[in-house]
Amino acid sequence: MNREARIYLEGLAFINSGLEGILIGHKRGHEYFIEQVFPYHNTLSITEGVFIKLNQHFEDRIVGFYAFLPDNKRAKNILVPYTAGKVFLRVDMDKERGISLDYFFIDYDETFCLKPIEKFRFKKD
Repeated sequence: MNREARIYLEGLAFINSGLEGILIGHKRGHEYFIEQVFPYHNTLSITEGVFIKLNQHFEDRIVGFYAFLPDNKRAKNILVPYTAGKVFLRVDMDKERGISLDYFFIDYDETFCLKPIEKFRFKKD
């Protein structure tokens, strides 16, 4: 995630806004590069039609989705065929430690699932 996207996400966390949204960027090999975040209040319930329109609008650059500490039941709503191969980012904000990000890969292995990618923490500057 680039610095600008991280700062924007932290700003949304500070004001308790943008509780979920879309990650814009690109994929190179097996790596995802997140360049922007786009708040969208229905991300965890996004329909295929809305996803297709947004992806076209962002020139096929949607690489995933984010949500601030979603419960497992709501997070499972994102596990649908048109999101497979994308990243899901669970965000936690701690005023002392900064922003904590849990990255998952949306995959299909007989059923749709979230496979952990890696966890790392950005500290406040």
